[in-house]
Amino acid sequence: MKPYCNDDLADINTPLLYNYWYVAALATEITRELTERTILNRSLVMYRDENENVVILQNRCAHRSFPLASSNLEGGGIRCRYHGIKYDHNGNITDVPCQDKCPKTKIKKYTTKETGPVVWIWMGANEKANEEEIPELEIHDMDKWTHVVGQYNYMEGSYMLLHENLCDLSHLPFLHENTFKFPKEYTSAPITVEQTDDQVVFYRQMEDWNLLKPFFHPGLDFGNKQVVYKSGGHYMTPATNKGYGLLYPHDENGDVEEPTGHYVNHYLTPESENRCHYFWYVARNYALDDQDYSKKQGEMVQKGFDEDREAIKLLQDVFEHDQHDYKEIGIKADKPGVVMRKIIKGLVK
Repeated sequence: MKPYCNDDLADINTPLLYNYWYVAALATEITRELTERTILNRSLVMYRDENENVVILQNRCAHRSFPLASSNLEGGGIRCRYHGIKYDHNGNITDVPCQDKCPKTKIKKYTTKETGPVVWIWMGANEKANEEEIPELEIHDMDKWTHVVGQYNYMEGSYMLLHENLCDLSHLPFLHENTFKFPKEYTSAPITVEQTDDQVVFYRQMEDWNLLKPFFHPGLDFGNKQVVYKSGGHYMTPATNKGYGLLYPHDENGDVEEPTGHYVNHYLTPESENRCHYFWYVARNYALDDQDYSKKQGEMVQKGFDEDREAIKLLQDVFEHDQHDYKEIGIKADKPGVVMRKIIKGLVK
């Protein structure tokens, strides 16, 4: 069943893309303990070596396919718990207890890059990995920005549904009515959509930021200045989508001052065609030292994303189980998501 009924747009049945950098985990998730995670239908084992470097290997012994994440981490590598075959940090077999000679066969080691709060993984052929293609991370001047790093989230739905959710700002006053407290006027604000190559930038503007005050720190005060609120997102790659909410004060001459606000970095990593991993963090340039507010902001954002997670599970269930003949309608607010889906479909082709 085709959930979107449009062959020009990517949907939950569209093949996954391997030649991209994806976030494998939060940096804090990878330790000296063996951890399994499936990415793009490939089971992986993740850990840190003796020097705290990230190692991600194929999670499958070359002998009888026992999962290495269920085995034992030893000095220099992993020893399979089934027959005792040992692998070094590069996936080479270094010891077979029942014989002197080791097979030359090795398991796959993935190229990784730890940057800020996340660990990236290249899922295509290792020789094609280029760190310069890792999507720009919002590593801001820590004297001007503070960060709230969210927890790992597991989505019981396609990463395409999550991408569309992140490109669709019109759901904010409804799905998150009691969480983000966006006014319904937000959905009628004009939306601008700009496509450059395989990326999409989209945003709305509101001339009265007072309608958005519940979303910001209660101590923010711009006096009698005119303040314009700009809210939007930036689809960058199949793995990356950045949101932002910025307040632009105007001085007495009407000139625009430096914005006050936040960025929300979203990282989407398919587990399979119908499940995905999700990571996020917020960077803000106001109330830098207010740790109590950071905690409250993190809890508020996580609550909102839990609502998204529930909605995406409900959507996935409908697509997988409902047998009605139908064709979805489109509305004006869909444009960023439609452009994003066309881009991904083009990348697959």
